[in-house]
Amino acid sequence: MLTIQYLEDSPALLHLDRKQVVDRLRAAADRLPFTHLLIGWNVPVPILEACCLEAGRLGMRFLAWQPLLTLDPDLQPDPQWRMVDMFDNRLVGYRGLPEFTFCCPNHPAVQEALCRHLEKLVRLGLYQGFFLDRIRFPSPAGAPLTHLGCFCEYCQHRAREVGLDLRRVKSVLGHLSGDENTCTSLVKSLLSWEADADQADPAQCLSQFLSFRNRSIHDFLAVITPMLREAGLEIGLDCYSPSLTRMVGQDLTSLSGLVDWIKLMTYAHTYAPAGLPFELSGLAKSCALTTGRAPTQVLRLMADVTGLPLAQDLVSLESRGLSSQVLATEVAHGARLASVPVLAGVELVDIPGVTRLNTRQIRSDLSALQQTKISGLSISWDLLKIPLGRLDLVRQVFFPQSGD
Repeated sequence: MLTIQYLEDSPALLHLDRKQVVDRLRAAADRLPFTHLLIGWNVPVPILEACCLEAGRLGMRFLAWQPLLTLDPDLQPDPQWRMVDMFDNRLVGYRGLPEFTFCCPNHPAVQEALCRHLEKLVRLGLYQGFFLDRIRFPSPAGAPLTHLGCFCEYCQHRAREVGLDLRRVKSVLGHLSGDENTCTSLVKSLLSWEADADQADPAQCLSQFLSFRNRSIHDFLAVITPMLREAGLEIGLDCYSPSLTRMVGQDLTSLSGLVDWIKLMTYAHTYAPAGLPFELSGLAKSCALTTGRAPTQVLRLMADVTGLPLAQDLVSLESRGLSSQVLATEVAHGARLASVPVLAGVELVDIPGVTRLNTRQIRSDLSALQQTKISGLSISWDLLKIPLGRLDLVRQVFFPQSGD
């Protein structure tokens, strides 16, 4: 499988014409044998229809790239649907951006609104499937004691049904002290799926809360997918990199049972949400601040917990990203956890202050990924912004028989 994401929601979509977007798609297809076109949301109808026709002509499956828990602006989300932190405040996303501000998966109004919206999209008859994005909790890496959610009334009710008292969870989070045990408990709880048999409070309580979040995401997806299955549509899922999935509520093994394939956001050189350098450095700094340990000590602990050869200091992690070896290890780990085909997300877009890419690094990463024998690649994020020469690099590494 080889997927390409195209036309992410932005004001720029209003200024594009049919020929421009079709020509770009053809240029990409001339370089690589794409199997799926993942088309963005809020795309003007003439552009959407043109892409649908061209994808069919090129033999590419046409899937809607659809955000879920951050919602589509077309839904006009109610601010009361947002997740709630331990202080009963509404959780606001990264830099206050709506695309990173999440609604609660246990809120019945959220479930109902999304089901209605997806039904409307299905009735258009344009799509052969859906690529479901942002179905998770917001990452707590930057402030794990305050950014963990959700504690709304609906989560409290669901938690009681499984024997979990969220008031107890709040108390535990509020009394975590700045010592070595706290740091170890936080890192292990957020990054490791293997709980200690003799785990005691507060670590046990935090672990139970994270497991509840995993179940909440699974159950929410189980509400969404039946209508897509009944319509005979393909379902792909966007997920965090395996070392980060526990802290955002994504259990790759259980989610596999609801979808056809999973894309892993194994972004080794991205300093923004979901990027490995961003999330890992954020967790290291926040745990160091909370517990009084040095960031380098927290990084060593994180390396031990994840089994990844991380950088020894924050400067290296943030400026250089992660090695090709780490990238391959993460993807291979995800493929073992999932029971459906797993695609490696590969960032190929230059964004100042966010991505740090160069030809040598891209080629090295692609070569490492090829050795993992994964099911394919998901080229990210938006074909509109990807230099076409980067697609040539993918062809040279993954399809050398096609020539240059």
